[in-house]
Amino acid sequence: MLFLVVFVFAACSDVSQDDFGRDDGQTLRARAQTMADVVPWTDELEADRLTAAVSVADGIDSRVSLVPLSFLAGKEARNEQAVYPFLDGFGALDTTLITGGVRETLEGFCTALCRAEDADSFMARGCLYQLAFLYHDAGLDLPKSVDKTDAAFSFFDSYFYGQPYMTGASYAIPVRFVGKKRALDVLVFLLEEDGVWKIDELWILRTEGGNGT
Repeated sequence: MLFLVVFVFAACSDVSQDDFGRDDGQTLRARAQTMADVVPWTDELEADRLTAAVSVADGIDSRVSLVPLSFLAGKEARNEQAVYPFLDGFGALDTTLITGGVRETLEGFCTALCRAEDADSFMARGCLYQLAFLYHDAGLDLPKSVDKTDAAFSFFDSYFYGQPYMTGASYAIPVRFVGKKRALDVLVFLLEEDGVWKIDELWILRTEGGNGT
């Protein structure tokens, strides 16, 4: 009985090995090879350039095979100017030239205007009329039904500003105010007065919605 079991196992083993070793043309490897043999391949274009080691970035050893990330680590990439978004009719959103003091005054004024709060303190001496003209021409009048002390009321929901125009020691910064039913573009002029940045001029560039349509 033991001899019979060993004989059967050996016979099965031999059959399995023969099946695995036999290639009747139906295996995936055989079919892939057949397809590769009948495809009319063309000569590789610029094979030498595609396989050559390229090293042109300063600060990277010539023995290093470059990839796009290698260039980003090089000096040239660090010297590239940043790219900022640009809005048609408004300008670039590059605010890197706006200094701390200018930014503080600008954001304080814009926040007060959005919330319909008192913005007089941000105006330069003798320039308060500019703020009055802005409110009038842009239609920023408080409705009669609204209490001026109501903190929930606002003219705009948000604002953002763009790249400044610099003329000597003064700034001209475009600002866009955005609300649910209105929008307002203003060019805000700032100058330094007694060591503090103040607003001396306000130009309306565009109005949309509200009473200033």
